Amino acid sequence: MILDYINSKIRILWYTDPSLISREGLILLETEKTFLIRLRGKNKVIRIFKAHGIFEITFKGKSFIIAGYRLVRKPWRRI
Repeated sequence: MILDYINSKIRILWYTDPSLISREGLILLETEKTFLIRLRGKNKVIRIFKAHGIFEITFKGKSFIIAGYRLVRKPWRRI
C-alpha cells in the first residue's frame, strides 16, 4: 500500500516560518521533500518543506499529527 497524501487536508501546527502556523489547505502535490498546498479560503498555493514543520493531516477520514521529517521520502517508499 502506498501512502499518497494528494487531496488530503492539512493544517500546519508548527513551522520554522511562524506566519504559516495555523494555515489550512489541501495537498495538491507531494514530492520527496515538499508539499504543494492550496490554502483554504484563498486562491493561493504555497510550497512548504516537510522537514520544517509539524502537521495535522486528514487522510481517508482519519486525522493524525506527524512531524514532517518523518515524511521526507518518496511517497512510494513509504509503506
